[in-house]
Amino acid sequence: MSERKSFFASITRKISIPAFERFQKLPGKVSEALREAAAEKGLFLPAVKARLGEQPPVNLATLVEYYLKDPTVMAAVDYLSEQVAGTGFYTVSEPGYEEAKKIVDDFCDNVNMDGLLMQTSKEIIFSGNCFWEKILTNGKLSSLVILPLSSIKFIIRTKIGGHPQIYIQQVGADKVEFTAEEIIHFRLNPVDGSAWGTGILHSLASPKQIDETTVRPAFLDIKARVEDDIWKIVHRYAAPKRLWKFEGVGDEKLQNEYAPTIQSAPVDADFVTNKPVEVASLDINPAARFDGMIEHVNSQVVQGLQTPMTRLFTTPGFTEASATEATKMADRKIMKLQRDLARIIEREVFKPLLTQNGIDPLKTRVRIRWGMQERPEVKIEHIVQLAQISATSGIEYLTKDEVRNMLAKYASFELQEQPEDQKAIPAEKLKEMRFFRDKGGSIHVVPESDEDRQQYAAKLAEGWDENENNIRRRVREPDMFQSYTFRTIWLSEPEGIKAVVGKLKGEDKLTIQSIIFSKKKDWTMEKARQWIKDHPDLQVSESEPAEKT
Repeated sequence: MSERKSFFASITRKISIPAFERFQKLPGKVSEALREAAAEKGLFLPAVKARLGEQPPVNLATLVEYYLKDPTVMAAVDYLSEQVAGTGFYTVSEPGYEEAKKIVDDFCDNVNMDGLLMQTSKEIIFSGNCFWEKILTNGKLSSLVILPLSSIKFIIRTKIGGHPQIYIQQVGADKVEFTAEEIIHFRLNPVDGSAWGTGILHSLASPKQIDETTVRPAFLDIKARVEDDIWKIVHRYAAPKRLWKFEGVGDEKLQNEYAPTIQSAPVDADFVTNKPVEVASLDINPAARFDGMIEHVNSQVVQGLQTPMTRLFTTPGFTEASATEATKMADRKIMKLQRDLARIIEREVFKPLLTQNGIDPLKTRVRIRWGMQERPEVKIEHIVQLAQISATSGIEYLTKDEVRNMLAKYASFELQEQPEDQKAIPAEKLKEMRFFRDKGGSIHVVPESDEDRQQYAAKLAEGWDENENNIRRRVREPDMFQSYTFRTIWLSEPEGIKAVVGKLKGEDKLTIQSIIFSKKKDWTMEKARQWIKDHPDLQVSESEPAEKT
């Protein structure tokens, strides 16, 4: 059989694809040998590791300790993770599959997916790994739990292909084995076919073999040693050490009386004696300079953490502009992390969730989008235009009730309830809808029946409008003006009189559209009416500055 395998392995490299597919359809041992020849053959690990499992290249508990106890590491990891998951996420789907999107959204709410993603982003950034357990109820996915990172000790994979089979968790003397189907393994940047991911702390937490006898400690360990040495130097030499010499004092008396007194005395204590005494100070050698070496270690650590924020706050000369450019480079790394997280969750969570609910995930295409969902700005003219299209096209894009609801929601209109017998209005009436403000300042939407049209015309003819803050006199209709030419100017700021001005259609000069009287300046309807009578000509010249108008 081995000869047959090697034979088919050799010929399949030379025959064409169509011919190879025809050979695969042959019955018996010929077909079997061909399939075996075409299967995976690449080795990922030796047989011993395939049986016993692979340990992480750097102890995960050590990486967790670095994150918790080194302020620089924590600051860098938190910054990157907040950029990845701190903005939140939302889901999208193909049109017509809103029910599938709702199933996914409800599941995300129940398991606190935002919190899971934030913790996951931190762990994969500093360690390259994170492990979720799938909680199954009656064979269906019902929840998700993040397992303690340091508790995962071994991953057992197939020798050929390197496919995970078993995840071994150990806490103290207790051990649990999970199948690959029970675990979601977020693995960032696996190197050299490793079962484990590689985070930003790996290069900083790994010692390096220099030669057969020399090993350079990990940079984070060197940094910790340097900081410990600095503390010892400051503690020892901040107050100079003194050497006391007493002439004519015996060793026993010096040891039992003098030495304990001096050693236990406060730093600023003074001594009095009638014995000859000599005092010498032990100072640090000022020629010993370690600034360059300390800077090199810190520079290596900052580069390894791959974030500009630590340099911005700690490095002289590293300006905000430099940090901005460095941040742009880091954005690509953040987008890559977001893409990897999204694809794993869509494949390992969304797909089985929809499948178990009888929905085809390929058709729905429920996807993760990062950030806050942007909602388009809805303006009154958009609502009216769509209502008019509904009325004139014969396709009811919006009903009258939907128009009213949207005006109340997006434009904060206070709409009056209509009697039941008046609510049923033909679609063609929507094109005749008008808006007006009553004396109390409330805006109403009324279809133009004959009676309503007369009331509305009377209101326009009168031209006055009043609310709790202002009294307004409409001089000309807005539709007489060019779009986007309106602005508000002061006619008299001390008196509290403003004007809304714009360019009439076909003209370039500014013309008053309405006058506004502020009630804070004690304007009443009677006083405003009198002012209008006293100022019959309300034209404003374009060449005349608004402040002087």
